[in-house]
Amino acid sequence: MNLLRVHELTRKHGDQAVFTGVSFSLAAGDRLAVLGASGSGKTTLLRLLAGLDEPTSGVVERAPGLRVGMVFQDLALWPNLAALDNVALALPDLPKSQRWQVAREALAACRVADLASRKPGTLSIGQQQRVALARAFAVRPRLLLLDEPFSSLDPLLREELTAEVRRLADEISLALVLVTHDPLEAMTLTRRALVLENGRVVEAGEIGSLLAAPQSRLLSQFAAQMETTRAVWEQRLPSGAQPQSER
Repeated sequence: MNLLRVHELTRKHGDQAVFTGVSFSLAAGDRLAVLGASGSGKTTLLRLLAGLDEPTSGVVERAPGLRVGMVFQDLALWPNLAALDNVALALPDLPKSQRWQVAREALAACRVADLASRKPGTLSIGQQQRVALARAFAVRPRLLLLDEPFSSLDPLLREELTAEVRRLADEISLALVLVTHDPLEAMTLTRRALVLENGRVVEAGEIGSLLAAPQSRLLSQFAAQMETTRAVWEQRLPSGAQPQSER
């Protein structure tokens, strides 16, 4: 059963089309990356999936009662509220006593329970990211939407938080849509991808297959970068040796 079905989705700003004819579906446990350069409409698409905006035409069908969590690119944490309050704010339908309990459990699941009383301005960017993830997971979503949540992080912290999202998603068979311009990030967190370019989906499918025969400018550039990196490492290896991944 599909949790989400998107059919011929079009969004315009005035007479200008952000994108047209986007179609895909997601079942429980599916993980999809939406790839594209800045300005390609990735965030606009995510907002349509979340129900925050309306499409110009086309259909977004959500399974009845589908719970959706979202991590915004700017995190959207309230600066005057403590971490616990930021998470609890996502749970207005729960009784107050239960709301705080669920918020604490979400912070603990994201390993920031000890920061419950701290305000965002006193936290590192990595800690803020974890609070934002806790807020998204607190609603116990079946679908998680991620809008370039790791773009401002250093590589080590990005790897740590990506692993954290994978762990949490695996625990509850979560469907996931990741918006990113970074194919490497997509490869570590998702299985399928679609690429937006010039307002259209120019390729879609399993990420490894797309990279093996790229059609879009973005994936062609990334595949070339991967090949250059591979060549550099092979030059550094002793004669006859192979990279460890090929042994």
